[in-house]
Amino acid sequence: MHQPAASPCPDTEIRYWYEHVTYRSLTAAGSDIDKIERHSARTPAEAIRQIRLSVRALAPTLPPKERKRALSWADGGGCVGAIAALHRGEPCGLSLSRRSAWLEWTVHPYRLFRTPEARRLPLVPR
Repeated sequence: MHQPAASPCPDTEIRYWYEHVTYRSLTAAGSDIDKIERHSARTPAEAIRQIRLSVRALAPTLPPKERKRALSWADGGGCVGAIAALHRGEPCGLSLSRRSAWLEWTVHPYRLFRTPEARRLPLVPR
């Protein structure tokens, strides 16, 4: 399976930041967040697996049209396309409506920096 290009800095790794946000309304702004979950994953497949699990768990509570769309994404081409996008270094996501709420899942690649203890700078008191 294809992996993203090696990081230009040897002390970094590519990881995947996953968020699931539930907004109270379809026209929600940042202050209308009902719930937020955040995780880091080691691989694109692991990040998308988290979304698929979450979507499947919520599917019975979705209206029929959204349920069909959600399960089609989770069990079909949507999740495959999302994994491919992450391998290319691109973010991906899925949005659904449930009653008056708006559900959003996003995944973004990021660089995890590792700094050996010997290379850390000391704190300078003021």
